[in-house]
Amino acid sequence: MTSVATKVHLTVDVECRAEHRKGDDIEPSFGYDERVWGRLANHREELGLGRVMSEIEARGFRATFFVDPLGSYTFGREGLREICRTILGRGHDLQLHLHPSLRHGRWLTDGEPSLPDDMSDYDQSEQAALLREGLGLLEAAGVERSRVRAFRAGNFAADQITWRAMAEAGLVVSSNYNPCYFSPASVAPSDATAGLFATGVPGVVELPITCFAQREDADPDSLRHLQIGAVSAAEIIDCLEQSRRLQVPHVTIVTHPFEFFYLDAREPPRGRVNHINLRRLRRVLDHLAARRGDFAVQVVGDVASEAPPILAEAKPFLVGRRSLRLRRYAEQAVKRLRRKVRSPQVWVRTLAVRRS
Repeated sequence: MTSVATKVHLTVDVECRAEHRKGDDIEPSFGYDERVWGRLANHREELGLGRVMSEIEARGFRATFFVDPLGSYTFGREGLREICRTILGRGHDLQLHLHPSLRHGRWLTDGEPSLPDDMSDYDQSEQAALLREGLGLLEAAGVERSRVRAFRAGNFAADQITWRAMAEAGLVVSSNYNPCYFSPASVAPSDATAGLFATGVPGVVELPITCFAQREDADPDSLRHLQIGAVSAAEIIDCLEQSRRLQVPHVTIVTHPFEFFYLDAREPPRGRVNHINLRRLRRVLDHLAARRGDFAVQVVGDVASEAPPILAEAKPFLVGRRSLRLRRYAEQAVKRLRRKVRSPQVWVRTLAVRRS
């Protein structure tokens, strides 16, 4: 076994949500309090971003927060400044994230035209312009331009044009390659690896999202990516250990602040802790803390600073275990049930409104 520690990247996508249609209904937009902070009327403490940072800091780690600044057009520049100030003030890494639809967060209410949410729906000049727009908003929110070296597209919906647009905008690390999210617009490079790989665009490298096959035949349709809300802690830990044995040099884990609470009502915001996802995060962090000699938690900004970056060799797919998958199915079923069964206070309030 190699003596070099496997690098683990804890990444958190920080974003608001634009309005969208769901059948004949309009699903509402969610701003910083409901989508990022988890500031709920029935809880004294915040359940989102601050809690995630505290859990990571308690083990002595730093994480990378991919922040989408486009929501500030709808939900306020001060809200974006507060997020950036808090992340950087607590010693974490801040990089760029973009959901282009958030340029018109309340487009249905305001009668605006819809905007494509996938970066791959835009040509190279449009993508480069979006990247520069996002960088400008972060800089206006107090983030030094030189700190922002990496980019993740909303929905992981980047393509090879995105790499060229990143080069134009001065960004050097893409963290978008996720085989679980392939679309017709996505282009899978033939030399993609499970760790950091060259994009073919000078100066731009790709740090992929770590995936595993749910079946031993490694069928692409069975792939699952390492997201706290999508797979169990046991599966993430199993993938960490497989990566260690196979000498895969990089493991990238994804989550969002809103994965750690249920939102039951919007006005005022009310909800509950998502205990299953919170336990998953804690178990993964505890495993990394207990195995510091084998796993080194690294922020994405440090990957960008490596000159030249150490590229990975081709490795076989990680393969999940059936027993762990079946346990995850049970966990996910419990989560779906808890999401539907709202807290008693919300039911009382709902009944009171109906009776009136």
